[in-house]
Amino acid sequence: MPANTQNKLLDLNAALQSVIESVKGIDIKIKSATSTSVKYIVKSNDRATTRDILEQQLKARKVGTVSRELKSESSMKVTKCIIRVGGKAETHTFVYKPIRGGMSQTTLNASITELFPCIAFVTGIKSRTIKNTKDFYEKIIANNSPGLGCYVNARDAKAGKEFIEKAETGKFEEKVRNAINVLRWIEAVNKKHPIANVIWGYRAKPPGVMSNHPGDIFLQFKNGQLLGVSLKAGGQNTAEPKLNTYIRPIYQYYGKLNEYAKLKDKLWPQYLQIPGITEDDKKFWGKTVLAKKTYVFESSNKSKYDELYDTNLAIIKQELMNLLNSDMNKTKSWILEKVAQQQQDVPLVVVKATQATARRDKSSDVLVEALASVTSIMAQPATGTSKQAWNIVLKDGSTLQMDFTTRTNKVGSGHKLGQFENLAVKFNKVSKK
Repeated sequence: MPANTQNKLLDLNAALQSVIESVKGIDIKIKSATSTSVKYIVKSNDRATTRDILEQQLKARKVGTVSRELKSESSMKVTKCIIRVGGKAETHTFVYKPIRGGMSQTTLNASITELFPCIAFVTGIKSRTIKNTKDFYEKIIANNSPGLGCYVNARDAKAGKEFIEKAETGKFEEKVRNAINVLRWIEAVNKKHPIANVIWGYRAKPPGVMSNHPGDIFLQFKNGQLLGVSLKAGGQNTAEPKLNTYIRPIYQYYGKLNEYAKLKDKLWPQYLQIPGITEDDKKFWGKTVLAKKTYVFESSNKSKYDELYDTNLAIIKQELMNLLNSDMNKTKSWILEKVAQQQQDVPLVVVKATQATARRDKSSDVLVEALASVTSIMAQPATGTSKQAWNIVLKDGSTLQMDFTTRTNKVGSGHKLGQFENLAVKFNKVSKK
């Protein structure tokens, strides 16, 4: 990578680190990244002030061209910073979200897609009678009441009323169209399998359903059986990640937190190669004080810093694959529960809602079917040049490949070596081979 490119990225990271130190309670994470663009989610209690501070830091360090733009993923304008090096443009987009607590825009948007179809079905609003999004919204307002069967308890009914009142903010048009299409999907299921009730799984779950069940809504059929439905919103051809987690929860699932703690010993030799870090600093493992020392080194020698990070990334990936390969039955249950998100008593289906349609996402079904007869489960490095990618191969006569990535997802001093062993893990897609 050219030196001027490295300098620009160092300036960017320095700007973000300054924002982290300036804004109390802020959280900045990388949501997605390609060779030409990076998208960040910036959460804080005061988004407008945070945006001003972040833009000031970007401009002060002359990172790139800074502007604001209204995008669909946020109710307020995002910050765009275009870094140009050698004729190549790299766009960094910062999307501002409220800190969890109170009603976040994300929660509001999701609740429109989840709650509106429930109210519509239980009160007899038919999709064929809906003229447009405003007409549907007016019908929801007129038909909602705390005594509806779609609410598990009074607390959720109160939250539902609040969501309905504030629905016109945020991605109203898009989410209401999604909700109408989910209603159409429910009506299609009802024609084949009569439904008695559709329940909103906002905070409370229906009786008999585990509190951590991933269902957003639940179809209660007339025979009394329940079916959980996880609603995913996206574009017609987008592939939303099926799992977003970290290294530690996976070790915890296997009951191997002692082994997780030992990762430090395998990674520590790379930290000792950083000037200013001594054996005594090991007591600060996982803490900001040590992360900042790695950050100082990155600022002075980015190429060596990245080399050390790549070494530790490879170690973490290999140790994770070793864990998955250590117990096939445990890995089978992990994939079933955490990736396919199935619970034995209340099955789950995934429905992808767009502005055009709502339909089953059957990739989880493929996994469930394969796991029922699997004879081999093997985690292995991915082919190609990606340092982050790896996969799990399932075999039962046919072959199914699950594609994962392990990488940093933080910024400032807390990224890469500053994230220590607890890197992010994402499951992206499944394919037949």
